[in-house]
Amino acid sequence: MAREGGVMGTVTDYVQTETQDFSVVPFNEVDALVYAMLAYCPIPDEIPTLDELEERYGTLAKRLKQFDWKHPLASTHAIAQVPYNGVKIRDMAQFHPVADGEEAPTTEPSFVPGKVTEAFYRTLAGNPRFSSSELNAAQVRFRTDQATQFAAITYKLPDGTLVIGYRGTDDTLVGWREDFDMSYAYPVPAQRMAADYLRRVAQLWDGPIMLTGHSKGGNLAVYAAMNVEERIQDRIQRIFSMDGPGFPSGVASSKEYAAIVDRITKVMPDSSIIGLLMTMPQREHHIIVKSNVDGIMQHSGFNWLTKGDQFDTVPELSPKSQQFYADMNHWLDTNPPERIERGVAALFRVLEASGHERPSQIATSGLGQIPDMLSEFVGLDSDQRKVIMQVMGMIMGAALSHNPDVNRSAGAE
Repeated sequence: MAREGGVMGTVTDYVQTETQDFSVVPFNEVDALVYAMLAYCPIPDEIPTLDELEERYGTLAKRLKQFDWKHPLASTHAIAQVPYNGVKIRDMAQFHPVADGEEAPTTEPSFVPGKVTEAFYRTLAGNPRFSSSELNAAQVRFRTDQATQFAAITYKLPDGTLVIGYRGTDDTLVGWREDFDMSYAYPVPAQRMAADYLRRVAQLWDGPIMLTGHSKGGNLAVYAAMNVEERIQDRIQRIFSMDGPGFPSGVASSKEYAAIVDRITKVMPDSSIIGLLMTMPQREHHIIVKSNVDGIMQHSGFNWLTKGDQFDTVPELSPKSQQFYADMNHWLDTNPPERIERGVAALFRVLEASGHERPSQIATSGLGQIPDMLSEFVGLDSDQRKVIMQVMGMIMGAALSHNPDVNRSAGAE
């Protein structure tokens, strides 16, 4: 049960002040955000990969090959149950690249600022609530030719619960392209990978499971839960989508979705944009959280406000967000997938004409890229230009809006 009152702040403040273990203060939605945001951090080589674990323990024959006569009891136990043997969060800081003050690897670009990641990681490592959680089964996939970006990691809580964290969209055009592809294609490769990851982790280890993810990661968490066998679904306790996109209307009304909907918690900032893409079924449990900033930066979970072990909530989304949801989803429902696909392809040709691979580079590189991008835009046919202008108009109208009904009471990260 959530406690009344508590320290007000952001998730960063929460991990500094909530030190009681999960047996005293049960796992809650703010904890789910903690593990979702942790999934954005670069994964050190010391974390075993899912492929490595399956190669070593994936079958009985493979486990028998690992038998060590010097440790017969432990080896016998490992035959019956795959050992977890993860890396504890408290031990991660010594070799985590960002925590050591180095730049994050370029293979894992992220919108999360390095200074925020460093402080977050070090705080978790020193907090007894989180420090004993073990990380394992890392998986990272990045395919430019297939417009696919996927990453996931599994955390084991002290009581044996497995928390699977799906990484959201990173700072690459490839990652953003896959998000846009969701508007006309189902499933996209990352969604299939998410279900496959859950299935493989559940095959390795027993115990209850919780799924969490921010942005696209939230969508992947829900998709994975919908698309695994019933015996695995029965182990899933809760599913958290932190401002994750929704699904096509046909999916949201499917029996697969109905089987898990009572376990879904969707958290959105008061002026959400990303979380309102595609259908947002009312049967889900929705939490509208107050943010300490306006506009598109509300999407960052580090800017959401907390009150003790709960989010600081508001009754409803801003009028601009509600209008965006109605307009964007009407547009998606009334345009054939082929037209949307052509428009998305055209948009990313324009962005790629900048010569950059990351949206952040495009946003900060000044005016020098404009002529090439404009030339690409002018070269599109009239319908492609119209699609781009319609979509960008809706997004920018919501992204630049101010919600007068919310008093922002904390500074942004």
